[in-house]
Amino acid sequence: MPILIAFLAFAAVTTGTLALTRPNEDTVSRRIRGRPAIPQSQRRGEEGLGARLFGPAARRFGAFLARFLPSTLLSHIEQMLIMANSRMAVTVFLSIWTWCIVLGIWLYVNIAYKNSTLTPGQSLLYGIVLIGLFTAAPYGMLRRRVKRRQKSITRALPDALDLLVTGVEAGLAVDASFAMVTEKTAGPLSEAFASYLRQVGLGRPRREAFMDIAQRTGVTDLIRVATSVAQAEQVGATLGDTLRVQAADLRLLRRQRAQEAAQRAPVLMTIPMASCFLPAMGAVIIVPSALNLMAFFRH
Repeated sequence: MPILIAFLAFAAVTTGTLALTRPNEDTVSRRIRGRPAIPQSQRRGEEGLGARLFGPAARRFGAFLARFLPSTLLSHIEQMLIMANSRMAVTVFLSIWTWCIVLGIWLYVNIAYKNSTLTPGQSLLYGIVLIGLFTAAPYGMLRRRVKRRQKSITRALPDALDLLVTGVEAGLAVDASFAMVTEKTAGPLSEAFASYLRQVGLGRPRREAFMDIAQRTGVTDLIRVATSVAQAEQVGATLGDTLRVQAADLRLLRRQRAQEAAQRAPVLMTIPMASCFLPAMGAVIIVPSALNLMAFFRH
């Protein structure tokens, strides 16, 4: 029974990791290259063995767990998956999360059962560390992916806006300029612009599509740009001037963030300096003084 539980937990964690790290299909690039769309049945047949075997069961188990969880938690996890640009469903993530907790409990029970010499305090410490680690690991990986994607978008946004302004001022249409930026660049921002072009191609209004992809990324700078573009379209302002002003503001913000990081560096350096130098100073200064003081009182 423990071997079966360990195998199921390992399979669930492996499937979740593969689903989280699997890149999404770039539809715009595929259309530019002229590749035909892959039918849904054939795409399902090309999925991995783990996804086909454990995917339906994980979704059903996750749907069962979702009945007992608050809706705010489910909405938060769904928003995190959207910001991470993951195709994983909330139910699958809940299943992986539960199996990680089960794996941590199983490891703790084995350690506590085999090591009978552990004191109650040591056993409690092992339980807190193992169960806490396996409980926080799935959410921590998801949060790390969201932060890494948002950081990449924030860094690439000023240069992408400069390229977008260049295309608009050169006479290209707005959507053609977005397509050029998508084709010439790569990364999460290019994927977000590709999603924008997909929505516009399906007939959605431009400002609604731009605001939607900005909110899906959760990047404050991109949301600010989308809001400015929507306001410019409402008042009839020139889009090129609006994008140029936003690009200049983002470059200024990037410079200010770099200066803030440089100013925080001396403060952060005090932590390793204190942890490395204070023990050495104590060994060189305090220990001899203490030995001399002890020798003085002996005599």
